[in-house]
Amino acid sequence: MSTGVWSYCVDISTENPKTHAYFSIVQARFWTFEHYINWICENTEPPIWTTCIEQFYESLRIINKIKSAPLSVRAYVKSLAEIMDETERQDTMEAIEMTYLALIKERQGKNLSKNLLHAQTNKKAYDYAIGVVSSKRQANKRKYSREQKKRGSDNSDDEEAMEGSVLFGESNDEIGGSGSQSFSNARSAVHTTFSRHEPNENIYKKNQDNGYQLQDEENHKNAIAGVAESMIGKVERTALMVDDVNLEETFGDYCNECDNIFDLCHSDIMDLRPASKFTEKIPEVIWEKFVTNTYPEYKISETWEKLIQDTFKQRESLAEWIEVWRGLYAISDKNESRDPVILMIKDAIYNILAPYIEAFKSPYNILKSGELGENQYNSQFVSPILNNTLKAILDINWRILEVPVESSKHRRNAKINPIIDKVLEAKRVDGLARLWQSHEEVFIYEQTGPPDFDDVTQLFIHDYKLVRTMRDVLNQRIILHLRDGISDHKDLASFGAFGHRTEVSLFWCTMHQKSYCLQEYGSFQIPAIWQDLPVLAEAIITCLKFFSFMKENVEKVKLYTDQKNKLFAKRKVHIVKENPPTPNRPKKQKRESLKAV
Repeated sequence: MSTGVWSYCVDISTENPKTHAYFSIVQARFWTFEHYINWICENTEPPIWTTCIEQFYESLRIINKIKSAPLSVRAYVKSLAEIMDETERQDTMEAIEMTYLALIKERQGKNLSKNLLHAQTNKKAYDYAIGVVSSKRQANKRKYSREQKKRGSDNSDDEEAMEGSVLFGESNDEIGGSGSQSFSNARSAVHTTFSRHEPNENIYKKNQDNGYQLQDEENHKNAIAGVAESMIGKVERTALMVDDVNLEETFGDYCNECDNIFDLCHSDIMDLRPASKFTEKIPEVIWEKFVTNTYPEYKISETWEKLIQDTFKQRESLAEWIEVWRGLYAISDKNESRDPVILMIKDAIYNILAPYIEAFKSPYNILKSGELGENQYNSQFVSPILNNTLKAILDINWRILEVPVESSKHRRNAKINPIIDKVLEAKRVDGLARLWQSHEEVFIYEQTGPPDFDDVTQLFIHDYKLVRTMRDVLNQRIILHLRDGISDHKDLASFGAFGHRTEVSLFWCTMHQKSYCLQEYGSFQIPAIWQDLPVLAEAIITCLKFFSFMKENVEKVKLYTDQKNKLFAKRKVHIVKENPPTPNRPKKQKRESLKAV
């Protein structure tokens, strides 16, 4: 592409006055969001962050419609807008926002407008940025004091200069200079994510001309740690901070005190379910606020919900239930159309209700007979609920009955030499859902036994196995994304369900800065007699909402990634921690306190 094409600038007077001045002054080969931020902070009065983004998007939209603009420039503008829309760039956008606020802080000093600060839509990012560098700033001041004492100098002016450093104002030894130059590495760290377009390479030359030289590799790492603390194993901490209570610090203290080798804390899993031992360490008000802030609120179609509730109203006899079941596809209104969406949910209801109708029509109730095995209970009564609600939301491969979990196999064998060491087999679960094309495992189900099975030991063993396998699945999802060149994993999750007797609970697991976080979505009941069939309404609605949450998490569009960046992401695979081996379980012994009972 010729240089003349990339020297294009928007003629505001003849095109559209709403286009930002940046695009009329700066040549097209320099157009990136990061360069746009730097240009604004150097040449104009910086607007608030939200206005800054809106003006950039609006200008891209307008330029894309300018017929006189070169076709290659319009294509580049369109691709640039798509990059900005990617959810995977959220951490980078937050890093740019921190840098943007830091540049304004540098420009306006201590007189930073309070109105500007309060106008930010993501004020937490600003507060977080201050917290990230506060300890480093204190360390720099102590280092500076020691150096001054060695030289025998007591220059108060220098101390004032140190005190008035910018937001990310590390010492010259760390970042490389004061003023705008102190942000050179911050900018370069943010910029690398947007460097897949050829014109971006010219920005480095321009930054060097302006004094934004890149520092050595060690300083570059410091900048990344200070500005964009969202690499592998490090994700934004704000979700785990509630009223200045750091849940991960509380979790660290709990791990140090816990002597139960089978506690999930020894697998770096923060169990935030209502009945966990760790939850007891958190004040109830703090825990409730955390759940409120992080709980995924999803709704389903009102038509679906009304149909489900009307179908599972209380009935006087089993015969009425059979009549409702057989009449699901009857059309009461002649004008009613056969909506495929309605037929889909009717299919799900019909398939879920069928095995219960069959069981309750029998001379004796197999759910109450004591003769029902775990596999039959799972395949005949539990799996239809999970399978049909899951497939009503997304097209996915669902398998049951001792299914091998490949994620656990890959993670447990991650650090062995397969030529010399024996390759371990995969763990097995009672149900597993994975994507058709990529075979990426996302949801697992574990059942303790039939409805009359009440072994407390097996309850805890199966729960422990499920959660640790969910961690394996999440690790493998992160690794698969890294192999595709996607470094951001803070929104990734693994999903699971745990069945004990007639109750099924739904969980999801995410990775945070220092630990994994396990949360409970909800639970539903399995009817054991025909009078309990109305509980299936709650079961179906709960599963539909939960799987809607899961659908959004697993259906991420994977765009083309530059091969060099893909190699860099693959290199980070080793940073994903392997699940520690399951400890050996000692023989049970009767406690002294129970002997007298």
